[in-house]
Amino acid sequence: MTERAKKLLLVFPPLNVPTAPPLGVALLKGYIERELPQWQVVILDLNVWLFNRLLQPGSLRGKLNRTTFPEAVLAEVALEKGAEVFRGGSQATEFYTAPERYELYGELFSRFTHAFGQELAGYCRDFEHDAVPHPLITEMIGQIVAQNPHCVGLSLSYGDQLPAGITIGRILRKKFGLKVIMGGSVFSGSPQQFLTTYPDVADLVVAGEGEAALKQYLSDGLEPAEVPGGNWLHNGLVRGNTPELCYDLDRLSPPDFSDCNLNNYYSPRPVIPLLLSRGCYWRRCTFCAHYRSAGMTYRRHGIDYVIAMLRGFTDRGIRHFAFIDEMISPVYFQKLAKGIREAGLDIAYYALARPEKAFTPELLRQIAASGCRFILWGVESACQRILDLMDKGTQVAEVRKVLHDSAAAGIANHVYIICGFPTETPLELAETVKFLMELRGSIHGVHRGPFVLQKDTPIYDAPEKYAITRVGVAGEDVLGGRCDFEVASGMTPTEAREIFNSLQPVFRAFSPYAPHLPNFRDHALLVYDKAGFSLRPDRRIFPHIVYPDGSTQG
Repeated sequence: MTERAKKLLLVFPPLNVPTAPPLGVALLKGYIERELPQWQVVILDLNVWLFNRLLQPGSLRGKLNRTTFPEAVLAEVALEKGAEVFRGGSQATEFYTAPERYELYGELFSRFTHAFGQELAGYCRDFEHDAVPHPLITEMIGQIVAQNPHCVGLSLSYGDQLPAGITIGRILRKKFGLKVIMGGSVFSGSPQQFLTTYPDVADLVVAGEGEAALKQYLSDGLEPAEVPGGNWLHNGLVRGNTPELCYDLDRLSPPDFSDCNLNNYYSPRPVIPLLLSRGCYWRRCTFCAHYRSAGMTYRRHGIDYVIAMLRGFTDRGIRHFAFIDEMISPVYFQKLAKGIREAGLDIAYYALARPEKAFTPELLRQIAASGCRFILWGVESACQRILDLMDKGTQVAEVRKVLHDSAAAGIANHVYIICGFPTETPLELAETVKFLMELRGSIHGVHRGPFVLQKDTPIYDAPEKYAITRVGVAGEDVLGGRCDFEVASGMTPTEAREIFNSLQPVFRAFSPYAPHLPNFRDHALLVYDKAGFSLRPDRRIFPHIVYPDGSTQG
């Protein structure tokens, strides 16, 4: 076997709750090591490293902000205990059998992640001002430099990773002279604006899929000129290339998580994220820009490829999976469910889908029999006018039937809801809340958020169709993806957020286990897969609701 002469270090920066290993870097490792034998690829998950560093016994003593955590000493003890429970330590039985304890740990983890994310961003801003890194940042840099890499790739999937990614990239280039390449889903918006704002943090920023780009960059001796999807600075100006898509996904490689110690992650059992397809088969939702970054395509792995990939994990004793595709179509879902059952794979998984009538009772029973424990459905609204304005292509009556049939098949239903879509009135939002309440026996998690206007969406391109009268830049969005806006009719963004906040107790009550469980999708999968767990417990208590029209429900 040829010795690999060069090392690429793929780094996943903080901060996001690490319930599972990062997929993007694992996909790149498998592909690059197969295609370029001279390159060794090593994954360094600094996100989980930082959580483990902060939550080891004694590390938090006296450090929690008492504004965020009034009973700071108790919170420190509970966070450390929660860390042990979530990671499968000696008290892990609490994860499955003590919903009140899970709720305590889940809420604390959510608050801690948010609070420390802000604190870490502050450390990074301080570094920009005085160029003196915080000790935690110095430790992270030490983890990278100790690997002695020839090149460092920073993979950013979430906006909250940007502060650390920017600071790490700047230090690696300026102090250590390392080549730094950045990529990930956060750059599907405007990498040009990012490079203009931060010209010194990366030699190359990749928009779109990373396999072809990274292979070209490493093959060309770390030069950016021919890199598909690459963006770089030349004589002070940003230059860029068109991304390149792989249309035969089976030519790529399965993810390689061998550098990730799965026992380090905050789930009692490993949950492996997988992509079975890229892009979206619908590609019409007016609020979405994701499908544009995938080249307006829907490309799928062959079922034989997927089954072989799953078997590679099950042979190692891993049986829980997150299929994190944009959506899985009914046709592909049918093939997938059949392939899993015929292969005799004993797995449990969740997936994302659109609640359309093609999800028949029989198909949903087949999906359940293949190991699907819950589906995240893109419901968005139960007001038909709003659904039509979104171009969702769904009918409220059909959505109702799909959710009912899915629950009857034994699949838990988690639903996405958007609050404050342009022109939506409080009464129309109340239609959605009433719909959810009427189906509360069939809904087990509500994922929700206020409407966000993003660039490169149909709404942004034609705001007048949605009564949007002004569009501006949102805060400090260095990627230029999110926008402020004003509307001529319906709820204002401020009104929508106020109503959204008031509805939080209602939305949280849908969870059959603990109110914070839907915040942790991987945890929901493990809880629902537990033998004897019931999707219809008596513990759910819904608060009394007074709707804008004066009607009530409770």
